[in-house]
Amino acid sequence: MKKHLRIILTMLIIAMAAGSAQAFTFDDIEFWVGEGENQAALVIDWQDDSLDEALVWGYRWDGEATGEDMLMAIVGQCDVWNARTGNFKKTTTGEDSRLYAYLHWWRDLGSMTLYGLGYDSDNDGFTYVPESGENGHADDPDDLYYEGWNYGYWSYWLDDDGDEIIGNSMSYSGWGMSLRALSNNSVDLWGWDDDLDSFYGGGDGIGIPDEPFAAAPAPVPLPGAVLLLGSGLVGLVGIRRRTE
Repeated sequence: MKKHLRIILTMLIIAMAAGSAQAFTFDDIEFWVGEGENQAALVIDWQDDSLDEALVWGYRWDGEATGEDMLMAIVGQCDVWNARTGNFKKTTTGEDSRLYAYLHWWRDLGSMTLYGLGYDSDNDGFTYVPESGENGHADDPDDLYYEGWNYGYWSYWLDDDGDEIIGNSMSYSGWGMSLRALSNNSVDLWGWDDDLDSFYGGGDGIGIPDEPFAAAPAPVPLPGAVLLLGSGLVGLVGIRRRTE
């Protein structure tokens, strides 16, 4: 009898745990950009100890759209540089001012690649500080930023099963975001991977991002002191964005 009770209790605990681990769906997304009948999700996983979850944004559109369209519509500032010459090309602006992206434009391929991605974790503005090599960083140590191509890079994962569940069937993308055609309920996930040494050495080096998902919240208005800038009472230190 005691054995049967233990089995029943174990089954109840398993059932309760399964019930509490709810799937993250499109209905859970809080930050939406764009309008239209189609919807897609952008997931970003910095793989950083300061952020336990991968953040999710939503994108809506009509007609045709690419992964590049979605990224640029959401990211507050995208600085685009010519991949061959290193010359600055342009800046585009999206809806979430907390996000910053460093993009490479490949003229001969007619496409973009993601080099760096940052996030204003404490809602006081994001400033990118360029450094030689792959050492660019956020000016604020509390913010997130990773960049790279040779020693770490942003891996690209896709889900097109259309079931409205985020991240349950991700597959590694063999295409860049400019050639990635979105469909209704598509999911694009960018995950930071700093294990390229094992990749070049024969290991896979591209582990599927396994963080739990969380909705990116709507930005909180900047502190009231910032509003005093026009009166000359305070300076807007740390909120400007550098694009050298």
